[in-house]
Amino acid sequence: MKNDLKDIKEALLQRIEDLCRQLLPRGRLEGGLWVSHNPLYHEKGKTPTFKVRVRGGDPGAWRDWRSGDKGDVIGLVAHCLQTDIRGALAWSRGFLGWETMSLDERRLLRSRMVERSRQKEREDQKRRNFKLIKAHELWMQGVESKLLPSVKFGEFHSAEGHAINYFQLRNCPLQRIPNLATETFRFSLRTEWWKGAKWRTENGRRFKEHDGPSYPAIHSAMRNHLGILTACHVTFLDPIKPQKAPVDPAKLMFGFAKGSIIELAHGPESKPFWEAIEPHPVILTEGIETGLSIAIAVPEARIWACGSLSGIGSAPVELRCVGTILFARDNNTGNSQAQKQFEQALLSLEESGKPVRVMASHVGDDFNDLANGENDD
Repeated sequence: MKNDLKDIKEALLQRIEDLCRQLLPRGRLEGGLWVSHNPLYHEKGKTPTFKVRVRGGDPGAWRDWRSGDKGDVIGLVAHCLQTDIRGALAWSRGFLGWETMSLDERRLLRSRMVERSRQKEREDQKRRNFKLIKAHELWMQGVESKLLPSVKFGEFHSAEGHAINYFQLRNCPLQRIPNLATETFRFSLRTEWWKGAKWRTENGRRFKEHDGPSYPAIHSAMRNHLGILTACHVTFLDPIKPQKAPVDPAKLMFGFAKGSIIELAHGPESKPFWEAIEPHPVILTEGIETGLSIAIAVPEARIWACGSLSGIGSAPVELRCVGTILFARDNNTGNSQAQKQFEQALLSLEESGKPVRVMASHVGDDFNDLANGENDD
């Protein structure tokens, strides 16, 4: 076998989207991921859970959240072709057109690859900076909370009033949250549900033909361990009733959510987590409503919503202000994919070396269902 594994890997990463189209032709690009069914299994009628990182993060890294299979870009070739590393490298040389190249051509190619890699690093940094700016602008699009002391259902017609009515209906009113992290929320009367936007591609560039529909929305800041906003979580609301908007999904995140959290309650110090020093229990949840429901019942804890199971696994629990970690999991009964994600998130938290406990509601799917006294979504 030729000693060109590193070069092949780099070349495949530079053509990762073409590679995905070749190996997983029935997949599609969703954000920075190529999403497909696992080519090794019969999954007709099932939600595709085979995901390859194409943009951002670790390009070429892939995981099947149903089977647990995962690996790098060479492993992706080996997995899809059901071969070993030697076979994957041989196929990759053909895919890249390297088999007929002379030594001089290979040297020239290597030089060009190095330059393209440097160019990609510059473009990735530029794209990251742009996305961080846009995430902050999205959060700032909402109106800052006025800390309304008491609100009767249906009393206010502002963006904040509409959101407060929504939380009241979900049995997690903001006014009852001890040490509420007020710097987390902003409220908007009109936010674009960007999943509904229409795009076209021309000469390799994407152009927006028209916006998606707009709805009232709750904008929640997602901050990293330094307290810097890296993503904005948006809950879209129905324009008339205090409930989720009639779109799927009604909750979206924009920016870089990994490693960042939505702080809901400060805990006893009454300070944001990036300023807090004293270690206190922190409760991690997927959803905001779940976290707010727990905050009412457990006022002495810091409460962080993480947006997803993988988000829980990457939460900045290494901070000094974090004592015992309580993982408030959703039940997700019968969902094998969610079970695997839960196990991975739990393993990540345990690697912090801090005490970890798992808690789950005995009613419905999560603690907001318990607060509502029924099994709703």
